[in-house]
Amino acid sequence: MSKKINADDVLMQLSAGIIVPMSEKQWLKIEDSFSQVETIETGMNGQIQLLRRPMKKGKRPGWAFVEQPKDGERVIRPFKNEKEARALIRDRLAAYERMWDG
Repeated sequence: MSKKINADDVLMQLSAGIIVPMSEKQWLKIEDSFSQVETIETGMNGQIQLLRRPMKKGKRPGWAFVEQPKDGERVIRPFKNEKEARALIRDRLAAYERMWDG
């Protein structure tokens, strides 16, 4: 994950539906390109950040979320709309709750 990442390349990949892994350091360099909507504490795997992502001129902003699979890593997942993003967030939180309950 040491490859140089810039916001335009990441946004292009997200627009194509590609999930983008990166280091925390790389994420911190591009996070200002996104509008943060909400931060959700998972209780197990750090936070999930729900984001709006810019789209090409004339299109409404898209959705994404950033999760922390491991310390120092981030994964950005693109979504067509807020409903899809929130559905996966609910699924993630339910899975973490089941793991917590043993």
